Amino acid sequence: MGAFPDSSYIGDTLIRNIESAVNGRRFSLAMFVCVLGFVLFKRFYRDLGDVFFFFVVIGTLFSIYYNVRTVRRDPIVIAFFISLIIPILSWINSTIQIPELAKASPSPFFFYNFFFFWFIAYWTQGKNERIAAILFAYCLSVLGIYIGHSTNFFGELIHGLHGGRIDFGVVNAQHTSLFSGFGLISAVFLFLVKTELTFKLEIVKKAIATALTAFFVLIVVVTQSRQVWLALIACLFLTPLAYTAISRSQTSKRTIFISYAVFALMILAASSLDIVNKRLAAEKSTLTKIVNLEFNSVPDTTSIGVRIHLWLEGWEWIKQRPILGSGEDARELVISESDNLPEFVRADFTHLHNSHIETILSFGVVGAALVYFVIIWPPMFTTMSSAPPTKKIWKAFSLIIPIFWLTVNFFESYFYAANGLYIFSVFFGIIYSFRFASTESVNCMIQKKS
Repeated sequence: MGAFPDSSYIGDTLIRNIESAVNGRRFSLAMFVCVLGFVLFKRFYRDLGDVFFFFVVIGTLFSIYYNVRTVRRDPIVIAFFISLIIPILSWINSTIQIPELAKASPSPFFFYNFFFFWFIAYWTQGKNERIAAILFAYCLSVLGIYIGHSTNFFGELIHGLHGGRIDFGVVNAQHTSLFSGFGLISAVFLFLVKTELTFKLEIVKKAIATALTAFFVLIVVVTQSRQVWLALIACLFLTPLAYTAISRSQTSKRTIFISYAVFALMILAASSLDIVNKRLAAEKSTLTKIVNLEFNSVPDTTSIGVRIHLWLEGWEWIKQRPILGSGEDARELVISESDNLPEFVRADFTHLHNSHIETILSFGVVGAALVYFVIIWPPMFTTMSSAPPTKKIWKAFSLIIPIFWLTVNFFESYFYAANGLYIFSVFFGIIYSFRFASTESVNCMIQKKS
């Protein structure tokens, strides 16, 4: 009778088989399907989205165990571990300087949601087909969110076309418009991205992308969110300059001039719409006072006026504790402890409608440095990358998305809102996916050697 295999041999074989499976293409595809599930369902049908979230995290941890060398020096991974310290330092600072208002204990994992984009990037790997699938899944998710939250989707849509401001039951019109703003960008890039689809399927893709573009433009208009309008204008204005910088070639002045002329005509056409005109004219006097720096005379009853007064209150707290901030719940304390804000603001508002101010207010310059590094490093990496998979289209995407994201956050607190963190994860996951563009090919080499 032959001897039984040694137990250590069986164990080694099992380990190699598990490693081979985890580094295989089937596992990669399964994990990417889970990523798509997260994108599609996280805000549309949360329970199912959380299941996909769980599988993505567990699967990624398995993969990292066998590929630790590819991630251990990743700046985002390092930033995650630093992020565990920031809330503790801010909390300690608040217990020393404002002990009567400080929380009973810190929240070390306060920033963990900021880093889920890394998991999406890990499995997207800068592949055109996977990016296109994410963009399409996001657009479908937004449609599902609108229809699922609205009690009368088509009725609201008609009401919006007649000049009424609508939100489809999604928190408020700002959040509804935010979804559509990113949906518009998604649809445009879905149209532009080149995939390995057949000619007929490519035509279908472009037709769907065109229809989605038209739909999201309509929603952006009827939701009447000035912050999203401003963000889109900023993106349009900077796109020709961004393309010139990315292409590293002498783009003709004539081309740039024509581009800006087209954009100017688009903006003029949009501003001629009654819906846009009324929305812009609603706070003309408030804007005039802001331009003239007459902040004390800005009314505290209008949308923009309330924001200005909230920001001024926050600034007073920032000046007192600029380095480490006043703790994670400082944005609420600023409002509840204020003697200057109107009663309706103190009763109904829980944040300052400005993520940038809230970040410095809560975590000081130290915390802000971490947050802006996480926002700025992914697009910097991708736009500066010389790797073949990093095409010009995605470098442009990597500049446009941060511009849009940073602009809207001057007027809302999306950094710390569930909808905002979801959007950040999806789009910055795409941007940073080129960091892992060669992961699958490396895994295949490992498999062949084993």
